[in-house]
Amino acid sequence: MTLTRLWAALAVVLPVVAALAATLSAVDLAYHLRAGDQILSGGGIPRVDTFTFTAAGREWVDQQWGAQVILAAAYRLGGWIGLVVLRAALVGLLFGLLFLACRLRGADVRSAAWLSLAAFIVAAPALAMRPQLLGMVLLAMTLVLVAVRRAHPRLFYLVPVVVSLWANVHGSFFLGTLVVGLAWLEDLHQRAPAASRTLIVAVVATLATLLNPFGPAVWAYAVGLSMNPEVTARISEWQPTTLRTIPGIVFFASALAVVVILARRGRPTTWPTLAWLGVFFVAGAYAMRGVAWWPLGAAFALAGVLGNTVAPPERPPAAIARRINVGIVAALVVAGIVLFPMWRAADPVLGAPTGVLTDAPSGVTAALRATVRPGDRLFNPQPWGSWFEFAIPSLPVAIDSRIELFPVQTWDEFESIASGRDGWEAVLERWHVTIAVISANDGALAARFAALGWERLFGDGAGQLFVAPGR
Repeated sequence: MTLTRLWAALAVVLPVVAALAATLSAVDLAYHLRAGDQILSGGGIPRVDTFTFTAAGREWVDQQWGAQVILAAAYRLGGWIGLVVLRAALVGLLFGLLFLACRLRGADVRSAAWLSLAAFIVAAPALAMRPQLLGMVLLAMTLVLVAVRRAHPRLFYLVPVVVSLWANVHGSFFLGTLVVGLAWLEDLHQRAPAASRTLIVAVVATLATLLNPFGPAVWAYAVGLSMNPEVTARISEWQPTTLRTIPGIVFFASALAVVVILARRGRPTTWPTLAWLGVFFVAGAYAMRGVAWWPLGAAFALAGVLGNTVAPPERPPAAIARRINVGIVAALVVAGIVLFPMWRAADPVLGAPTGVLTDAPSGVTAALRATVRPGDRLFNPQPWGSWFEFAIPSLPVAIDSRIELFPVQTWDEFESIASGRDGWEAVLERWHVTIAVISANDGALAARFAALGWERLFGDGAGQLFVAPGR
């Protein structure tokens, strides 16, 4: 176990241990589980909304149906623990593939490990258990195939297969075509004889995105979501990345580090490398969601630069150094076992080990289950919408995480209730809301419901439950 091999092991083991220790957020995950369970139960891919009462019957381009099936299958097999294991496996696969891509790009073992670990630090906030994580794995897989396009062209022909799967998993599938396009620019710059083959694969990969249940509509979904002014105005992760958040600070710091690395080389950087970095930097700066892609693309681009340098030979380590290196890896493995949530007591309401699931209020959920009747409609905080529609499928909610699904009028009316604007009582009555869940942080909204004569049935540190007068 040399120091170089230790770094290579850390590039995969550290992200896996972190994934085992991290919590699962129900904000997006829960509605994906419900949709995936519907598909696995023979209900087919959802085409219209049936989860909410504000968008009921509205067309739903469920482009992420493939990821939903994977998530629901993992949940059926192992519950919340199964999802923890799946996320850890995907995170390990992601950074293992990135390490491999950097090595194939020309970086030595230590440089590839450092790039992978740096990418993990920057991408860590984006590694939640949701379809985007599967998209990140598919991007890393595409980078590996791009790296071997000249040495192993037959493997390169698998890119359209990967992209076709990607188009059924996450809206970032267009990055597959973009990456091959950047590879084609490299081939042109280097006058590679296989440049035409790279271009053909890019075209076929683009056509392969149409192999999905919705056809070209997935492109409208992907582009429309990122360009939708209502989404970008209301949802923080779709707003431009700024230095006012920790992930934003890390993103811009990593970009500055890339500039320093390139400047210290002492020779000009080729324009294809700058194109790689520029495209992924723009993706990260455009929106917080884009920060997930920047470190993967940047690590791959830098690996090509670092691959032009000769790494100094490594001396064989002394026996004590080998034992220390092995001990470090063993300690991380033990930490992963200790942090594995299977050892924790389960929350009887959530069905998850204590502390694993967030954005899923246990007390409010139990009170709702004891209160709900046929015909009820729930006004809810937006972050909890997905959880309630998963935990209590018979209860339609007002709003959930599918931001693009709701028209502007619905958002305006929802916010009029939440903020107490003039006419909010009329909106509440027109929506026929019978139950309201209010976050404990929103005492003003709770007071307005109480003033209308709504009865408070439950309250704890997470939220309060009200029912309409005369219900």
